[in-house]
Amino acid sequence: MPKRVDHQERRRGIAEALFRIAAAQGLQAVTLRAVASEAGISMNLVQYYFSTKEEMLRFAWRRMVELTMESAGKTVGDAMATEDERTIVRAYLTAVLPEGERDRMLAAVQIAYFAVDVTRGSQDPDQEPLLPHLVNAVTDLLRKAQEKGDIPARLDPRLEADSLATMSAGLVTAIMVDAYTAERAAEIVDYRLDGVFTGGR
Repeated sequence: MPKRVDHQERRRGIAEALFRIAAAQGLQAVTLRAVASEAGISMNLVQYYFSTKEEMLRFAWRRMVELTMESAGKTVGDAMATEDERTIVRAYLTAVLPEGERDRMLAAVQIAYFAVDVTRGSQDPDQEPLLPHLVNAVTDLLRKAQEKGDIPARLDPRLEADSLATMSAGLVTAIMVDAYTAERAAEIVDYRLDGVFTGGR
C-alpha cells in the first residue's frame, strides 16, 4: 500500500527550507530552485505545492506567525493563570525575545520580511502583521490594571501599549545583533514596567 503523503506537512517542510535561506541570506536569496535544493527535493515538487515564489513567501510568512504564536503561547498562558496584569504584560513583551537558535532563526526570518517591506514602503497586505495583536492585548491589560488603581489615571493605556510593543520589537533586533542579551532585554522590560505599574502614583 503506497505511503500516504501529508501535504500540509510537506508545505511546512518547504517553509522550513525557506526559513533557513532567509535567515542566512535574506529574502533576495529565496527562489523556488534554491528552496528545492535546500529542502532536498525536486524543483517540480516545490512547484506542485507553490506555483510562484510569491505564493511560497505568503505561506512561509503565515507559518512563521503560527510558530511565533505557538512559542509565545505557553509563556503567556502560564502568566494568565496568575490573573496579574503586570505579570501577563511582561509575558507578552518577553515571550517574543529570541533566546535559543530556533527563536533566533524565526526572528531573522521576520526581520528579512520587514527589510523587503521597508524597501517597498509598505507591508504586503497578505501578510498578517504581528504588532497590532501585541498592542491590542497589552492595551486591554493596561486598562484593567488602571481600573484596579495599579496604573496612574493620567496614563493613556493605548499609547503605553504602543510604546511597550515598539520597545519589545526593538529589543528583538538588538538581541539579534548582540547589542543585548535576552537577559538584559528582560531587565529593560522590567524597568519600563516598573515605571508604568506604580500603584496609581
